[in-house]
Amino acid sequence: MAVAAALTGLQAEAKCSICLDYLSDPVTIECGHNFCRSCIQQSWLDLQELFPCPVCRHRCQEGHFRSNTQLGRMIEIAKLLQSTKSNKRMQEETTLCEKHNQPLSVFCKEDLMVLCPLCTQPPDHQGHHVRPIEKAAIHYRKRFCSYIQTLKKQLADLQKLTSTQSKKPLELREMVENQRQELSSEFEHLNQFLDREQQAVLSRLAEEEKDNQQKLSANITAFSNYSATLKSQLRKVVELSELSELELLSQIKIFYESENESSPSIFSIHLKRDGCSFPPQYSALQRIIKKFKVEIILDPETAHPNLIVSEDKKCVRFTKRKQKVPGFPKRFTVKPVVLGFPYFHSGRHFWEIEVGDKSEWAIGVCKDSLPTKARRPSSAQQECWRIELQADGYHAPGAFPTPLLLEVKARAIGIFLDYEMGEISFYNMAEKSHICTFTDTFTGPLRPYFYVGPDSQPLRICTGTVCE
Repeated sequence: MAVAAALTGLQAEAKCSICLDYLSDPVTIECGHNFCRSCIQQSWLDLQELFPCPVCRHRCQEGHFRSNTQLGRMIEIAKLLQSTKSNKRMQEETTLCEKHNQPLSVFCKEDLMVLCPLCTQPPDHQGHHVRPIEKAAIHYRKRFCSYIQTLKKQLADLQKLTSTQSKKPLELREMVENQRQELSSEFEHLNQFLDREQQAVLSRLAEEEKDNQQKLSANITAFSNYSATLKSQLRKVVELSELSELELLSQIKIFYESENESSPSIFSIHLKRDGCSFPPQYSALQRIIKKFKVEIILDPETAHPNLIVSEDKKCVRFTKRKQKVPGFPKRFTVKPVVLGFPYFHSGRHFWEIEVGDKSEWAIGVCKDSLPTKARRPSSAQQECWRIELQADGYHAPGAFPTPLLLEVKARAIGIFLDYEMGEISFYNMAEKSHICTFTDTFTGPLRPYFYVGPDSQPLRICTGTVCE
């Protein structure tokens, strides 16, 4: 038994840890482990630094290895020993059934068990599909052959994915550094008040980097663990394939019961687009307003028939008399609404609307696909983000904080859209105070939104210092 165990150990050591087959053209790497030349070359493909050992994960400084001719000769001896061992197995005595003391000669497909002829009689295996062990063994050997190829392919694919994921820490560092530089360039234009905001944002970014790093490391570890599982499973299949018919079929049930683990999912790095909330009462915001202020004009083709748009497309008012206008597809026909230009697909944009003394109005941003015949724009469907004034006060469905009633009635409203950050903020420009902010994820083009209200007072888009 000791000699048999030693032979088994010798044959195990003669196999590559990557393909689990006998070493072919064996090479030795820096940490002392041996692999097939083609296997280690495939494992280190596309790597430029820190080449990891597939066994001990030791990071070799350079992807160099040396041929091991002596080991190659030892492998040939191990192959001859395996051939001798296989011949000996063929001469083993027939095993008898423990229950009936009869030779085990058939295999039950339903229960995955080796049986004697008496075991197949009712009631234990009545109606089950049984076949001679020779035929059953041939069937499962063929299946194991396909398993071997499948597992080898899965293992090769997994090694490629692991190699790709091993490069992600550098990619993460570059992404974090790029975003850190963008944030730092913005903070260079702000005063001491904004310095505290800068530190907060960079701290959140550092925490996010740490969190992503931990998740990425855990993902790489999961791939390594699953790789080890596949190697173990492949090794088990190879070992089973080398067993005699009786031994092979005796292990079938245990093999299938242990074949449950699935491959881990790929973790993708996602950094939130962070930014700052700038209080309007600080002069730094005035510079930001000037930097991001855009020229807004009204789109007459969307205006409700009861709305009159000025010639310069900067002012709109309600009239009780319907206008004779073309029936454009995007014209609003139920509520007195008009949309504005330009379309917003990305970036940061600021504009001001003079609401004056109007008793009812609503302004904000909506999707270009907002239904023109809807009774009321739906915040639940994330089609329109707006603040509105009604008889009972201000409303902004879905915004934070909820503006119930402003102490000072706003005559001019500032709107700041940050597309990538997913924020739309509203400000009372007279008091230089924040009213509320919507937070969402934007996809597709957005447009300025204006609900005029059933009175003759106009809504006016501010230009230059007109609203100041």
